[in-house]
Amino acid sequence: MRHFEHFPVGSVYELGATRLTSEDIIGYARVYDPMPFHLDPEAARSPFGGLVASGWHTGAVVMGQFVRALLADSACQGSYGMDEVRFLKPVRPGDELRGRATVEEAAPHPRRPHEGTVRFLVEAVDQDGQPVYRMRTRLLFARAAAGTARREAAAAPH
Repeated sequence: MRHFEHFPVGSVYELGATRLTSEDIIGYARVYDPMPFHLDPEAARSPFGGLVASGWHTGAVVMGQFVRALLADSACQGSYGMDEVRFLKPVRPGDELRGRATVEEAAPHPRRPHEGTVRFLVEAVDQDGQPVYRMRTRLLFARAAAGTARREAAAAPH
């Protein structure tokens, strides 16, 4: 399990790849972002020259990669939110999104000695290496020493 100490500044994590289909794009849009250019290839011809994924869909795909590759097996305690979200290039059917997370800052929590905060730059490129998405987020993690101390206290005879 990864704790705060496992995220030194400058660390880079590859998050995997996900290919989006027309069905993925339209299915997401029907539920979460029903703009015509996300639902109908004909309606999308005017502004984008074809069907494009919602930026929020792109973000959800990359967030899924981030969680599966890095956060699910960590001592993450939650997020302070996103400091920046950018949709850099339209994502089209057939595009493959490859995510990457880079640790930009890591610091012990100023008031909680058993926790630390980590700021990540989370980015995605398409199959041509063109940037399509960027997010900065700050997450809270338990410190490894805190987990050890809690386990030892729980195991101690009473």
